Amino acid sequence: MNATTIAPSSARVSFRQPVTTEGYVDAGWWPRSRDLTLEVPALMDVLWTAAREMTRVVYNLSSWEPAPRRIQVAGRLVHLSGYHHQDPLVLSVIDARGTDRVDFLVIAPETPPDFAERALQLASSIGQIQTPADLFALAQQ
Repeated sequence: MNATTIAPSSARVSFRQPVTTEGYVDAGWWPRSRDLTLEVPALMDVLWTAAREMTRVVYNLSSWEPAPRRIQVAGRLVHLSGYHHQDPLVLSVIDARGTDRVDFLVIAPETPPDFAERALQLASSIGQIQTPADLFALAQQ
C-alpha cells in the first residue's frame, strides 16, 4: 500500500507549559476538518519544529473521515491508527519508540470560535487535570 503525500498548512494548537504528566490532555487542537490526511501534516509540523519526533497518530474511528494507515509528511512516514475504543475527544501522537506521547483535546472543526478559543485555553492551562469532557463543560460556562 502506498503512503499518501501531504503538505502541511498551519495548525491551531495550544500546549500546556510547563510539560507535566498530570491530567488527561497535554494540549488542545482545533482542526479545520475531519480529514486526518489534511490535518495531520500541520500538527506534525508543529511537533517536529519543537524537536518532538512523532511518527504515529492514534484516533477514534467514528470521529474522523476514513483515512489511510500511513501518509508521507515532509518526507517522513506517519502511521495513522484508528480505534473504536479511543476517546473521541482525544487524539494521541506518539514517537516510534513509544516513549514520547502527546494527548490532544480535539475541538471539533465546526465549533464556534469563542468556544473553541476557551477550550484551547483551558486545555493548555497550568495545573489543568480535568477530563476532556470536563474541559468542554468548563468552556461552556
